[in-house]
Amino acid sequence: MAEVERRRLHNPRDRTIYREVARQFGVGEQSLRLWMKKRDAERLEAGAPAAGAEAGELMSPEQMQSELQALRRQIQKLRTENEVLKRAFVVFSSEWGGDK
Repeated sequence: MAEVERRRLHNPRDRTIYREVARQFGVGEQSLRLWMKKRDAERLEAGAPAAGAEAGELMSPEQMQSELQALRRQIQKLRTENEVLKRAFVVFSSEWGGDK
């Protein structure tokens, strides 16, 4: 995976990276793509940029799609947490107001 990342950083628009690296290491091209997609998603969830995005380089469509999906999941999680906090505030504020 380090070889794919190195090559994506060097030339993010190269469409032969997966095919050539897969052949070089004797693994399936689709397997390598899935591993990289999963790794990029894990990095995004951890708050780290996807490979190829560190230096402000353009990301591939697959990277952008993966980042978009991760960001949508994060937004939904934050919205849910926000709703829980709003409800908790209402409950606690009514309890505090009743003690006066």
